Amino acid sequence: MLGAPKNVLLSEKKLSFSGVAALWVATLYFAQGLPNAIVDLVAPVAMKDLGFSNGVITFVAAWAYLPWVLKALWSPLVDSVGHKRGWILKMQIAGALLAAALAGTLFFNVSAAVLVAVLFAIAVFSATHDIAADGFYMLALDSGRQAFFSGWRSTFFRLSQVFAKGGIIAAAGLLIGTGASAGTAWTQVFLGIAALTGIFALIHALILPRPSNDVPAGTEKTSFVSDFSDTWKTFFKKEHVGFLLFLLLFFRFGEVQISVISPLFFKDAIEHGGLALDNKMFGLLNGTFGVAAMLSGGVIAGWLVSRNGLRAWLWPMIWLLNLPDFIYVALAHWQPDSAALIGAGIVVEQFGYGFGFTGYMLYMLYACAGTRRAVAHYAICTAFMALGVMIPKLWSGALQQIIGYENFFWWAILCTLPGFWIVAQIRKFLPADFGKKN
Repeated sequence: MLGAPKNVLLSEKKLSFSGVAALWVATLYFAQGLPNAIVDLVAPVAMKDLGFSNGVITFVAAWAYLPWVLKALWSPLVDSVGHKRGWILKMQIAGALLAAALAGTLFFNVSAAVLVAVLFAIAVFSATHDIAADGFYMLALDSGRQAFFSGWRSTFFRLSQVFAKGGIIAAAGLLIGTGASAGTAWTQVFLGIAALTGIFALIHALILPRPSNDVPAGTEKTSFVSDFSDTWKTFFKKEHVGFLLFLLLFFRFGEVQISVISPLFFKDAIEHGGLALDNKMFGLLNGTFGVAAMLSGGVIAGWLVSRNGLRAWLWPMIWLLNLPDFIYVALAHWQPDSAALIGAGIVVEQFGYGFGFTGYMLYMLYACAGTRRAVAHYAICTAFMALGVMIPKLWSGALQQIIGYENFFWWAILCTLPGFWIVAQIRKFLPADFGKKN
């Protein structure tokens, strides 16, 4: 472009760089979300197909979630030893090997204890990958591009959930539909996941940038022990930290229990109180239409908050998060066989979840913003968030087996009350303009 203004050439250069960054951000966060989806969404469905009881499934899922609760404990280690880029590649290679090991546990029909151990190992490596990927994102992009790609990274993390619910589960259903046993079908599916994870590792070895500031934090003058101690001390000295912890543990207290049981409810036999959906239909309704509704709810909530601020929308958020829980009571009571009716219920419930969950995430940003250790404090918040998911999982399956699906959903509705209380408290001190676009 002879004679083109310098600012035009600069814009083209920025556009080119954005394209490269968009590629690695997209693939990195899809790869980050995939093992989380395997442990949290896919493994329970596979175990249901293999004949495990709801109590065993939810108990296994709860303990497999523990590494995401504890990851804040070893996040300083990832920050202080080695390069974030190296951690990412190592964790993805380990994830591929463990997915293959998970396929082996199903092929050889090993005990539930071995299955738990493999799922737990996947979660450990996945949680470590989370720490490295988030740190790498902040090092490889300046603050402007971090903000620019924040929605992009979130979208591809969510797409991994869509792929898990609507793709992986449906693929297992197709294999079972052709006459394969559940064990054979899920073995082949997890081998495919192992291959995909290995491909991501290869892609990232080629396309991830090598930022000059990706150096071990341990080279700084401050000691690892001092940094670790200061991070936790300053977190618990935050203003209103008690309300923050209560919100992290109880804002979703009812919704979490429904999210644990609902996939089992959709698949369980009619005589056991379920809706008897096969994997193909479950993947279509929940993993495609449901996730699309969830993403729509999140986008609309974010847009509304940018117009009016978070405080103005907190009450609608907590209501929309929890009011659709009555849909599950109705589905359990009447057990309809209409896929359209069941799908409509899923869409409404998932839209409400996406809308309400946005408030939960934005309040964590509010609680951590403007502090010297904002990133580390946010990691601690996500650890407590994971604890709020793990604890209800421990009893949900066993409780459902005792009282049945319909009564369990009524119990979950009762458990939404702490969320309404905490919203009433934090609205008293939350600035009216937080989240509003300037």
